Amino acid sequence: MIHLIIGLIIGAVMGLTGAGGALVAIPLFMQLLGQSLKEASLYSLVAVVLASLINYVTKRSYTQYRIGILLVIASAFGSFFTAPFKQMLPSFWIAFILSLVSIYALFNIWYPLDLKETSEKDSHQKIWSSLFVGLGLGALTTFTGLGGGVLMFPILLGVYKLNRTQALATSLFAVGLSSLSSLIIQVKKGASLSIDSNFFYLVVGIIVAAFLLKKYSTLLKEHTFLKVQQVLFTGVVVLALVKILFLN
Repeated sequence: MIHLIIGLIIGAVMGLTGAGGALVAIPLFMQLLGQSLKEASLYSLVAVVLASLINYVTKRSYTQYRIGILLVIASAFGSFFTAPFKQMLPSFWIAFILSLVSIYALFNIWYPLDLKETSEKDSHQKIWSSLFVGLGLGALTTFTGLGGGVLMFPILLGVYKLNRTQALATSLFAVGLSSLSSLIIQVKKGASLSIDSNFFYLVVGIIVAAFLLKKYSTLLKEHTFLKVQQVLFTGVVVLALVKILFLN
């Protein structure tokens, strides 16, 4: 039952914001399942992969695949090169990195970057930007268990000038695949991951949340949906910061 509730929460957060799945999964796994920060950071990737890809299916027509694929490929390289260093990184530094990223994302969700539209001449620059952003996301995913959406969603809004629907769909697509690649790389390099029957309830919770969001989110006005995104994202970040900084 606990896994079902966690799945509902993570699925709703990912479906509404395209981010924050790991930020809410990590403290929930630590608090309700008694996992350590490092354990929770690994198991959160499983939840993020499921929540991202299941919610992506309901929004796939809005996905900007060129941007998403570049980010996924670069993040895979970032995960591959940083995975060997994860066990050497103390939990304090994982918490510190997680906190900095959370604060950055919180600022950007309320005050998105206001950049000018890029021209065709800037296309190569955008490709290089995607590669560097992807490498950073891969490292972030490996070290913290974040799916990367907490950083990716604000970047898609501000840097790539996508509307919120496109940013949400693209974030879900990229986060799902980059988290999956990071998870596979870490397991191949010796990370211990044991999936039991309780994760069936986690999947059910995520699917139910995605179905309900698809059915009822269109009933909300755009301004209301924006506020729901901002408030929910803020609540997730605050919850994670309190748990990681004060309760761990």
